[in-house]
Amino acid sequence: MNRRTFLLLLRGCFTILLLTLVIWKAGLFSHQGRTAFAELVLSANFYYLLVSLFIHFSQNISSSIKWWMLLLSRKIKVPLFRLWAYYLVGQFYNLILPTSMGGDVVRIHELSRYTGQGAEAVASVFMERFTGVVVLVGLALGVMLLNLSQFNHALINTSFIGFTTIVFLIGWVILDQRPFLFMQTRVKRLFPALEPLMEKIGKCQGAVHEYRRDGSALLWAFINSAIFFGLAILNVWFSALAFDTQISLMAACIATPVILLIMNLPISIGGIGLMEFAFTFTFDLIGIGSAVGFSTALVLRFKILLDGGIGAVLHPFVARGRSITREISATDAVERG
Repeated sequence: MNRRTFLLLLRGCFTILLLTLVIWKAGLFSHQGRTAFAELVLSANFYYLLVSLFIHFSQNISSSIKWWMLLLSRKIKVPLFRLWAYYLVGQFYNLILPTSMGGDVVRIHELSRYTGQGAEAVASVFMERFTGVVVLVGLALGVMLLNLSQFNHALINTSFIGFTTIVFLIGWVILDQRPFLFMQTRVKRLFPALEPLMEKIGKCQGAVHEYRRDGSALLWAFINSAIFFGLAILNVWFSALAFDTQISLMAACIATPVILLIMNLPISIGGIGLMEFAFTFTFDLIGIGSAVGFSTALVLRFKILLDGGIGAVLHPFVARGRSITREISATDAVERG
């Protein structure tokens, strides 16, 4: 068994374990618990669900606008609708691929085909993701410090420390050229066959490095990320209100950053089970209850599936988009003719 297969099986085991734990926490192993949960779901407020769906749609638009603005800062013009479509296509591939990064790889592939600029495509997707993760870490830290009595938990502390460490190391390697140049020199010396790959990685790292020199682009990216997480809080709040109208906006503000932090851990296949666990665990921790947490997670899961379905429908259309470089070449040929 190779390492990749072993890791996939390990994540599969974690997925099953998390789902089992969530079902147990929500009380669904007993007849009484299943009856109470069914009543909770069937009594959901349709108005709140509809509002949460609109907010979720706005989150996707917000992420697409951030990606669009990052590309514009590099003088790359791509229609906003196309980027929104690529974003949903990425959501679709996140559902069918065993890794949560698969959607980003597809987004990079489609954008590079359209623009003919592979390094810039990698850099824009990385910065769109990375700025959001930095804001998320900041929000989660603030929530944990202000609510130490509730969130002083081994799982949350371990998740935060591990996630923050990974983010710091990735940011350091990508944004600081010295670690990469050191690694590139060693790889070329020990594995000459990998030199072409290291050259491509170097181009991508150089494209990312250009964003560091553009303070305005980074500022707007961080502002947009803050708006995105504000919408995420409202999304969670209205989704939870559908099942319990007593939940306060402050409770959603406290729970959402911690939920999103846990959801970013790469320990399950496609995030299945992990999101449900994040909601039930966090809602139970702040006194809302596991059943409401699980039902809220199911609403969010439905929205993700809806995004993926729309992405699957849009993919054949946006995948036909001709590369800008090919369009320019064709135009030059016509003019010369």
